[in-house]
Amino acid sequence: MEKHVRILSNRERKIIELLAQGCTEKQIGDELGLPAAVIKRHVQNMLLKKGFVNPYQLICWAYREYILS
Repeated sequence: MEKHVRILSNRERKIIELLAQGCTEKQIGDELGLPAAVIKRHVQNMLLKKGFVNPYQLICWAYREYILS
């Protein structure tokens, strides 16, 4: 777990957490005080980093690796 957590920034972990709660990019942006476009870019970067094609894979991975509980 420790290794996986370090490859994500605090902001990335928060975005995954909010995605898992069903929040939209706009809602996440409002929560974090960022434009939805910035959130979308963060999500796209995380997908590329992990080799996933959609946010659902990212969320499943985060639960599997105990990044989310």
